[in-house]
This record gives sequence, structure tokens and C-alpha cells, in this order.
Amino acid sequence: MAVIPVSVIKSDFSRLLVALGYPLLYRGKVGELYEVPGKPSQLLMVRSDRLSIFDFVLRCLVRRKGEVLIAITHYWLTQVFRSVPNHLLAWGMDEERWTAAGWDMADVEKLPLERTLLVERREIWPYEMIYRAHIGGSVWNEYLKSGTAGGNALPQGLSKWQRLTEPIFTPTTKAETGHDVPMTVDEYAFAAGEPGRLIAMRDHVIYNVAYHHARQRGLLVLDTKFENSPDGKLVDEVLTPDSSRFTTPDDLEIAVSEGRDPTFYDKEPVRVWGRGVETPWGTGINNLDPADREHLEFVAGLEVPMGVVEEATNRYLDIVSRLTTLPLEYYRRDGMSIPL
Repeated sequence: MAVIPVSVIKSDFSRLLVALGYPLLYRGKVGELYEVPGKPSQLLMVRSDRLSIFDFVLRCLVRRKGEVLIAITHYWLTQVFRSVPNHLLAWGMDEERWTAAGWDMADVEKLPLERTLLVERREIWPYEMIYRAHIGGSVWNEYLKSGTAGGNALPQGLSKWQRLTEPIFTPTTKAETGHDVPMTVDEYAFAAGEPGRLIAMRDHVIYNVAYHHARQRGLLVLDTKFENSPDGKLVDEVLTPDSSRFTTPDDLEIAVSEGRDPTFYDKEPVRVWGRGVETPWGTGINNLDPADREHLEFVAGLEVPMGVVEEATNRYLDIVSRLTTLPLEYYRRDGMSIPL
């Protein structure tokens, strides 16, 4: 499990779930999974308000972040990709779905529904399926050095975050702790075989559809990562600010012309702060190693400025209202059947 500062490792909802008899199965940087007694094929997928940057979990909470991640995942899986196989079973107070899953609504009412989805328990495909319609992020330095990204040959002279003629696939391995390890598309193809080829093709289509869907709402999904089960079901979060980079067309156009990063609708204000933190090993949390205990202890002791955290909160709330066309509270009520 992820290394998490003691001050944010537990929360009211995690204590509630354990008290209600749902054993904690997994606690990641932000996400948690709880077992359902008597239903071994089901899990409660929960999202906290914790925040991580550069693979370090910080000693701060981004208000309502977990609610946003759950609402956006629900939106994509139920409103846009209904026909795509996924792990989602039930949510909110949708009695028909909970009953079909064998639940009593009296038990459902006790759950922290605003940050919880009932999902199938699935084996996880051991690769991060990352797609990019714009060149930037972690592959930018590779492009500058070799003209490739994840082994994909790209035209010379691209500007940072310029749109590509076709999205590229830049897979990585999945790491339980620390950094995922980049792979080339050829390495992925060799390791994953025919099942991997089919999953990669399907996820490529999903990303294209999502890109154009978001574009109609005045947003660009610059890049994203998908999680899958080996049989091709979408699992975990889908196209959230924690798994994707969102910006607006207008800001991107200006940013490309000025050679800077656009405004990202996620935790970017905290990343910017983190890059400027003075550490005993130099400037920037991004230059520290999450596998080093001294580095972990140093980052766990940092206090993130409240204004930086609030700016991140505002960006998370903004993206959910732009995507769903409803403020978070009303999407939860009208889309997820969660009473206000």
C-alpha cells in the first residue's frame, strides 16, 4: 500500500466503513477498496480527499476531491460509455441496481454514497494504458532527445502540448509503490500479446470518443490513462482529473504560442508549489525519491499553503460542472440519485 502521512491516512468515512463491517482491502494514495462480507465478488470503491504529487502523498486534504472523482467516473461510465464493459454495479440510491447486487437498501443508506461506487472485484491488467492527443507531460523530454514518445516516432519541430494528428499510446508498467516504468509500444506488444493488442485498440477508441465529447463542452483531454481487467473491462477511475489532464482550447492556444504549460484543471497548483519547495537535497519535491525514507519523512512534514489547496479544490469542482453541465451537488442528485 502507499506510504501516507498519519494525519491523513484515516477519515470519518473510512472509520465508518470499518465500523459497519466492511474490511479495508487496499489503501492507495487516494483510492480505497473495501470488501463486502458475504459478497466476495463485490467491492466498495471509495475515493478520499487525499492528494499526491510526484508519487508522494501530502499532509493535506483537497475538499470534496473524492466526491468529484466518483461523480466523473460515474458520468463517463453511465452517460457516455454505457455500452463499454466495465466493473460498475451500483451507486447512489438506485434501488434497482443495489437490489440486483443482493443488497438491502437499509445497508446502502448507511454508506458514504457521495464518494462510493459498488464495483465488481476484478483482476487488474498489469499495464497503465496511457493515451496522448497532445505532446507534453512525462514524454516531452524523450521527444526533445529522440523525436519519439513511448517508441512512437513523431514529426520534428512540435511545440509543447501541440495537438498530434492522431493520439499515441505510451504504456507503462503498474507499480504498487514509487514510479511506473515506461515501455515502448513494441515492448508492450511483446509482453501483452493478442489480448493486450485488443485492449489497446479498444481504449484508443474510447479516448478518441472522450476527446471529442469533452471538446464539445469546451474542454480538451490532453492525455489520460485507463485501467482494465485482463478480459478488457474498464476498472478504477475513468477520465477524472487524477487520471487525465484537462484544459481549455483558448488557454492551450495561448500556452503553445508562449511556450508554457496551459492551466490544468486538476492538482496543478499543488504541483507548481511542490516544484518550488526547498529541500535538503535541492529545490523541488519532483526531484526526490518516493522510495527513500528520508525523502518520504521530509515531504510528510510539509504544510501545503491553504490558498494552494483551495485553488486545487476550485479546479476539481470546475471540471465536474463543465463536463456534466451541472454543479457537483446537482449531478449527484440528478445523475447519481444521492439526496442533497
